[in-house]
Amino acid sequence: MNNHESCMSPSTGLVCFLAGSLAGAGFALLLAPQSGRVARERMQRALGTTADSARDLKEQLLRRGEKIRNEARHRVDGAVSALAGDAKLPV
Repeated sequence: MNNHESCMSPSTGLVCFLAGSLAGAGFALLLAPQSGRVARERMQRALGTTADSARDLKEQLLRRGEKIRNEARHRVDGAVSALAGDAKLPV
């Protein structure tokens, strides 16, 4: 694995993949010998798939952000309790 691959987060990789997929689908539709109606239907399906993937990515990122926020809150509460001399664990 080179330096560029190790620095790329999964969400960045997915966004790049989706952008490349969309560009490839567009070129394929432009170069394919088919009617305009068929090309539009194929493009609509490709865009729908990309939109679904983007929604899934958004949900994953929101869940991950919420988990990180909760962990940070727990750590801060623990630190505040320790500084205050309180032996109780944060709830």
